[in-house]
Amino acid sequence: MQVREVLGAPRPDGRLVRGRLRRTELLTATLAVIERDGVAGVSHRAVAAQAGVSLASTTYHFASLDDLLVAALTWAAEDLTAELQERVNEMGARPADELARLIEHCLVYRRGRTLAEYELYLLAVRRPALREAAAAWLEPLTEIARNFTTDPHKASLLVAALDGILLQSLIGARPYNKDDFSALLTLLR
Repeated sequence: MQVREVLGAPRPDGRLVRGRLRRTELLTATLAVIERDGVAGVSHRAVAAQAGVSLASTTYHFASLDDLLVAALTWAAEDLTAELQERVNEMGARPADELARLIEHCLVYRRGRTLAEYELYLLAVRRPALREAAAAWLEPLTEIARNFTTDPHKASLLVAALDGILLQSLIGARPYNKDDFSALLTLLR
């Protein structure tokens, strides 16, 4: 009788676990390269150097640069969604204040990461391979926006407005203003 049968559950394949960990390392490194050098700086070689792994490791997990960028955008969207959902779950009685804190968090405490994510998101304009991942990015954010309005159309508009606020703040065209969020939520009610 094998050990697995005695314990009742199969043990996970260590190679699969290591492979998932390596992919995560490579995706984290990809976002770090984008934070530092922009999307134009992303190459298999740059990501391998950032992750401290061989070039063969990056090309094994991501055959093409588009594969790497799509995976990075998808992973970043899932990671951001989980982070924002956690923060939404902790919301208090003042939604505008909570929304302002969420945006401030993106602009101040994770500015580099937010910038990298938007670079990937906007790259979908020129790279068709990224369009599906970019569109998928909006779905969970719209679900989060439904915490502020029950109307699906208004939730979609809220995400579009927040995109605009974030982009304008990132490029320095609009200073972050906490009061904008009260006005925005009032308009959407």
